[in-house]
Amino acid sequence: MWRRFFFGVVVVFLLETSPARAELGLYGLGGKIGLDVVQANDTRHFWVLQADVASVFTPRLHLDIAGEVGSGTDLDNSEIKVVGGGAYLKYLWPSKSRRAFAYMGGGFAVTRIERTVLGQIEHAKQLVMHLILVGMEKHAFRGRMKGIFEIRWVIGDEEDASSLRAAVGIGVNIKKP
Repeated sequence: MWRRFFFGVVVVFLLETSPARAELGLYGLGGKIGLDVVQANDTRHFWVLQADVASVFTPRLHLDIAGEVGSGTDLDNSEIKVVGGGAYLKYLWPSKSRRAFAYMGGGFAVTRIERTVLGQIEHAKQLVMHLILVGMEKHAFRGRMKGIFEIRWVIGDEEDASSLRAAVGIGVNIKKP
């Protein structure tokens, strides 16, 4: 049922959207570092490389693609490594000066998790949903550079795949949002 609903929503958006409302291109590149917290003894550090690749439907709605790697400890203090990639939509609200942008959004990622449990290495893949609760971009150097701050809720199939994520980073703007 959910697949049919999701497919219907995608078809309606594709039929409603004209090419004049969307623009493909490289708007920016950036990197982020941060911390995923599931519980007090389950934290992971991660590194993300992201690219802002399109405006969709409106100039304020942007599509980001990202790849990430991370490592840390699992709920039972076993070592965990995470590699993943995904696509995220974010809606930008510019300040009056257009030098700062608040944003919210979300998307989906595919994550490969490698755990070491009692000396055995276990692999798992899963689809994870990312909800960007609050984000901020502050532009500097005539809009060429940006500082990034973000808080996300990452929701996975398993308890240890869901977390609250805080990240900071820097980026380069290629086109102005």
